[in-house]
Amino acid sequence: MRTSALLLSALLIAGCARNESGVAVRAPLTLDALGIAVREGERSYMQSDKEGAFLTGTVGREADVDRWSVEGVDVFEGISIESAGGTLNAGRPDSALILPDETRRWYRGGTSVTISLLEGIDGIDAHGLVLRVASAPDGMLEARFRTAPGLSPVRPSPYAQGSVWRMADGRLVAVTAGPESVPSQSGILVDSRGAADFIAVVVPGNMSPESADSIYGLIDFLRAHRHARMERLLNASYVRTSDDTLNRALQWIKLSLDGLMIDRRDTLAVAGIPWDGSIDLRANAQSIAGLGLATGDYRRTAAIIRTLARYQDTDRRSPTYGRVADRVDGRRISYRGADVAPWFVRELYEHVVYSNDTALVRSLYPAVRQSIEGTIARHTDKFNFLTHGPDETWMTGVPRGNRAVELQLLWYFQQLIGSYVATFLGDTANARAWWDSSVKTSDNFALQFADTAAGMLADHLLPNGARDMASRPNAIMCLEMLETESMRYRVTRSTVLHLLHNDGVASLGGRRGVTPYDGPVWTWLAGPVTYALTRYDRQDLSYVVTSSMARRALEQDMAGTLPARLDPGSAGDRASLTGMAEFIRTVYQDYLGVRVDLAAGTLTLQPKLPDQLKDAEITVFGGTHPIRVSYARGADEGRIELDAPDLPGEMNVNFLWMMDSGDAWRGSARLRGGIPCTIVLRADDALLFQGETAAEFTARRLLKGFSQKKMAAQFDFAPAG
Repeated sequence: MRTSALLLSALLIAGCARNESGVAVRAPLTLDALGIAVREGERSYMQSDKEGAFLTGTVGREADVDRWSVEGVDVFEGISIESAGGTLNAGRPDSALILPDETRRWYRGGTSVTISLLEGIDGIDAHGLVLRVASAPDGMLEARFRTAPGLSPVRPSPYAQGSVWRMADGRLVAVTAGPESVPSQSGILVDSRGAADFIAVVVPGNMSPESADSIYGLIDFLRAHRHARMERLLNASYVRTSDDTLNRALQWIKLSLDGLMIDRRDTLAVAGIPWDGSIDLRANAQSIAGLGLATGDYRRTAAIIRTLARYQDTDRRSPTYGRVADRVDGRRISYRGADVAPWFVRELYEHVVYSNDTALVRSLYPAVRQSIEGTIARHTDKFNFLTHGPDETWMTGVPRGNRAVELQLLWYFQQLIGSYVATFLGDTANARAWWDSSVKTSDNFALQFADTAAGMLADHLLPNGARDMASRPNAIMCLEMLETESMRYRVTRSTVLHLLHNDGVASLGGRRGVTPYDGPVWTWLAGPVTYALTRYDRQDLSYVVTSSMARRALEQDMAGTLPARLDPGSAGDRASLTGMAEFIRTVYQDYLGVRVDLAAGTLTLQPKLPDQLKDAEITVFGGTHPIRVSYARGADEGRIELDAPDLPGEMNVNFLWMMDSGDAWRGSARLRGGIPCTIVLRADDALLFQGETAAEFTARRLLKGFSQKKMAAQFDFAPAG
């Protein structure tokens, strides 16, 4: 009788808000819903044309500032609009609205100025921005551009309808307001009749500045193209939960990450704003998983992985043979990051399991092999630990002996993944050798790093073998290296009690001081700590940090982004690639518990939903195939709904669902392309529906008292000073 009632209930609910194919209709995500209003105080913003041009600015100041740079070279350091009645935007606007694709300001009298970048300009290597003025007083309008050092005016101007400057590298900068405009001393003039569009373009030095005319005629098309592309990205990689603050932060951060991914000679992601044109390959290597989840575009992440491989040291005589560069600045290439190659191999693996891009594995196997060979030959000790210089870890400027704890985890996985890849490609000799060497690293790890009495791991070993037991967050990244659950628990507890604060994770234990903590708070560190806390069902703690970061993205500093560091006066980057990529990864993998292994044909769902997330709708990609997942959590029932409309064949779905009682359902089912799947979970029963037909699980088990929340009840935030 219970089964019949559950079946009827499930079918009734499944019929709500669905289209004719039985698939739930999702409310579309729009850019207009993401507007951040600025009426008091000030906020900064960032825009990207995805080809190396960035527009940044601040609204709400007495004199707003907009800056435009192209490929790390400043073009304009300020832009203002003047009318016959005086300067419009040299004074504080009455209000402003920051959107992902444009920034709007309103001034006294109702005049508005909208500034945005142009993208998708075909046929020429050009960058452009547009200023749209509306409801201005009739008469002449002038756009004035304060050029950056290195630009020189072209006199006389070869462009009758605008002004022209030459950059130090020979490129031309031209501004125009259409066929009726004329050059002015520092910009362009036009008889507005209450409205005008001004554009500035950068074109190659061998092109005529009059090419700006053709771009001017495409303003509306290019603006609409940019707007539509961003909305397509949001709806393709769909996320909506019961926490609207999280939703808006996720959508903003996704678009910010997308803006950091640019195409030059190499596809790369900018590590932060401001950008000086260099490539931070460590940040790129760490961020592959988050970038793929944020956009669902595995072609772009594959291109970034290829960029990383191109900057590998392949000189067998070099002391850094096998390493991937940590930074490229023009022709200067640095190989001072001992962790970059291990991150490269780990994230390559993460990319391949989501995309099943076996061609990439084959083409980059030489890079994987060289990265392992170089380390074994030059940078290992008798324990098969990875050795390095004192300043060759992510904590740049902090001496950390010659064997940092998290590098041993990365090195372990580098060898393990290398063994998997070698097996796949038939290189049995290296497969066996690297497997054996990974076992040696693992077997020695706890013996050398663990202080079992204190329940801690050393942050690093000194050259003489002594342990440095400084309280830092790196140990919590190494739980997989510990064989006993008791030690994993104690390391997690120690890290949380010493370093976790409600706004982030400190990089060194201590009390609040001049900066928020004795060690600065790096935003990306919230990721590994969240992973550890959700393992112990203490997402109630980690979600406080996640919510704080979400609010920060919406309410503080640069709109829709996270900075690299939270401490006041930090010189760290804004719009941090690693911080934002890890935020996205945390939501998808740790809270929503979604992992795809397309190579194995498996979708794993192990959500650890905090109380604020009663329901969630998301789309993840298995290669190019979208998989729609939704969760609904009630007092007496949990529901998982799945749909993969164009999946060729079927996937195995492994799920673990925590009940409020502390019990859990573990099971597996088959997801077939084009057939929606619903799993209904109650305290004493679990049901599966494929379409509207009851089906059988391939496995199903109720785990009584499975939650570890009670065991981790002592976890709490570090005391504040």
